Amino acid sequence: MDTPTEHSSLHRALVAAVGDERCTTTPEDLAYYGSDRCRGGWPVRPSMVVFPRSIAEVQAVVRACAAFDTAIVPSGGRTGLAGAATATAGEVVLSLEKMRQILAIDPAARTLRCEPGVTLQAVQEAAAAHGLLYPVDYASKGSAQIGGSLATNAGGVKVLRYGLTRDWVLGLKAVLASGACLDLGGALVKNNTGYDLRQLFIGSEGTLGVIVEVTLRLARPPADALVALCAAPDDAAVLALFARLRASDLTLSAFECLDEGCLRHVLVHRGGASPFAEPSPRLVLVEVEVPFPGPAAREHTEAALGDVLGAAAEADEIGDALLAATPAQARGLWALREDISESLHRHTPHKADIALPVARIAEFLAAWRLAVAARLPEIEALCFGHIGDGNLHLNLLRPEGLELPEFLARVHGFDDETYALVQAHGGSISAEHGVGLLKREHLHYTRTPEELAIFRGIKTALDPRGMFNPGKIF
Repeated sequence: MDTPTEHSSLHRALVAAVGDERCTTTPEDLAYYGSDRCRGGWPVRPSMVVFPRSIAEVQAVVRACAAFDTAIVPSGGRTGLAGAATATAGEVVLSLEKMRQILAIDPAARTLRCEPGVTLQAVQEAAAAHGLLYPVDYASKGSAQIGGSLATNAGGVKVLRYGLTRDWVLGLKAVLASGACLDLGGALVKNNTGYDLRQLFIGSEGTLGVIVEVTLRLARPPADALVALCAAPDDAAVLALFARLRASDLTLSAFECLDEGCLRHVLVHRGGASPFAEPSPRLVLVEVEVPFPGPAAREHTEAALGDVLGAAAEADEIGDALLAATPAQARGLWALREDISESLHRHTPHKADIALPVARIAEFLAAWRLAVAARLPEIEALCFGHIGDGNLHLNLLRPEGLELPEFLARVHGFDDETYALVQAHGGSISAEHGVGLLKREHLHYTRTPEELAIFRGIKTALDPRGMFNPGKIF
């Protein structure tokens, strides 16, 4: 623990590094910047928050903290759901939100270089201004920052078509615990000279260093897209519909599923009527790409999608379907999926972000729902997620009248049962939100002792004093 003299000396050093106006210790700022969206019951106790505006200032902050043996929690948009951006023991929070410049776009090479505090939405808009696409996409894109997206290897709704964040990172710069800055990759497409250190930092959750610059690949956007919402009777029917679409000639860019309860909460949260006359146990959002511009291509794709959905209806895989006729209707259907997390927020949900082999999703969900009903009968259990890539978001909602500490104790006590089921079905305890504080005690359900030993060796090699994001992952 720092002495008062050491604390004030560190404060002076950080003020010297970034300026007094970008170094704060006010209780409101400490509470706001000291945690992410995960409510895990742990304390939020940062000592300071600093806001560097350049790589040199990040290096100065890291060196100052090293000199006073003070840990650092790198902080982006804090939209994570695993506690990875939470300071619990007097760490300095290094917020990257003021490093938000788009540095360069090369339309011919299809690359974009930016600072880590740029939001995902700003990256997408900058790419679109040049007729290009950054395809990683998720609901929190307006506040999630690209540095945090790399640090957690974020997935989102288009993984089925375009892959994870790591698939779109050409290069990055990262500041190490020594204060040195590694330049890993840049705009090179090919660099076959040993270990790809860039990939170590993608998904590292800020435990190895601070990502301070990013070079992303961009893509040519599809000519158009069709969006449909389908009502399905059960999980097996959802998987049958997915298999049918995958076997067709359609280019499937998203296949999202939500329980009827998720839709109900969305409609309560924002108002409006259900898109279907009758409630359905499962809803599926389908997006397919139109390969070529022009009305003929759209009509052809629409007819092909109609044929597939018609065959699915004949096979009792869906009971009804709604095809968006305009871009506004398409956005409205997507909002039913993207507004789920926000609509559940007031229920302080306990979430499990997991991945499973697609073929075993229905089997897993049947077992999980039975286990919840047996162990937590008064708690509402909801599921939504990216069925096309096997990523499910399991949600346990706090009932009215149940105090948060008691709720957290109960649902955390159920975690081992959930993750044992995940392991038994060949899955992973984290698909796209990382490990953080929330899942570190459960990592053995996904990783072997040999893998964990390698993880610790990498951490020791890059951060021998354990200065970056201590207590996360391990």
